[in-house]
Amino acid sequence: MRIDLHTHALPASADARMSLTQLATAAALEDVDGVAVTDHSPGIDFAEAERAFAERGLAFIPAREVSCDLGHVLVLTTDRDWLAALAPRVDLPLAGARGPVACVWAHPAGWRVGGAMIAPEPARGVEHLHGVEVLNGERLYQARGVEIAIGIADAHGLAKTGGSDAHDPAAVGRCLTDAPAASDALSFVEALRAGEVVPVLSQRWGTANGMKYEREDMIVFLG
Repeated sequence: MRIDLHTHALPASADARMSLTQLATAAALEDVDGVAVTDHSPGIDFAEAERAFAERGLAFIPAREVSCDLGHVLVLTTDRDWLAALAPRVDLPLAGARGPVACVWAHPAGWRVGGAMIAPEPARGVEHLHGVEVLNGERLYQARGVEIAIGIADAHGLAKTGGSDAHDPAAVGRCLTDAPAASDALSFVEALRAGEVVPVLSQRWGTANGMKYEREDMIVFLG
C-alpha cells in the first residue's frame, strides 16, 4: 500500500484549505492506495472521512498530528475513540489505545516556536517513536532537511516515511510511504511499527506539476 502519511483538512485543521471530500478527490487522482488524515485538533469526523475515501476506492488511516517535547508527531492507530481524545499536546510514551499505535516524528529537521527554529533534540523522546518523516512535501527544500531526518532515523533504528503535509488539494500525493505487505489500515500501522515501510517521492506527482527532482538526496526516493 502506498499511503500519503501526512495530510490536513477542514474543519479539524484550521490552517487547511480543503475539506475531507476535496482531500479524498485529490488523492484519487494520484498514485496512492490510501491517506492518513493527520489533523491537529480532535474534531475530525472519522465516519465521514472513511466514507469519502471508500467511495473513491481508497483506504483511510485514522491519525492525528500532536505536539510533544520532540516537536510534532504523527500518531496512527485504528482506535478512533482513543485517537479523538488525544490532546493537541501530549507526553510520550502514549498509552491506553486498543490495538497497535505507530508514532512518527514529523519534519524533524526543525520546528518553529514563536518564529524561532528549534533544532531537533532526539533525547526528548525518540525512544518512543517508530518512524521519522524523511520526506515532507512542504519542507523538501529545507536546508539539509532530508539529510538530518535520515541521520536521525539511521542513528535510532527507526523506519523512514514520507508524507505530503498537504493543506490544499494541489499538494496531495507528493510524498508517500509504501508498505508493500499491508492491505488495510491495521496492517499498515503494524508494518510501520515493524519498520517494513519505505518513503517514496512521487514521480507521477512531479511530472504532473512540472517538478524536477535533481538533488542526490532525493533522487534515491523517486518512485
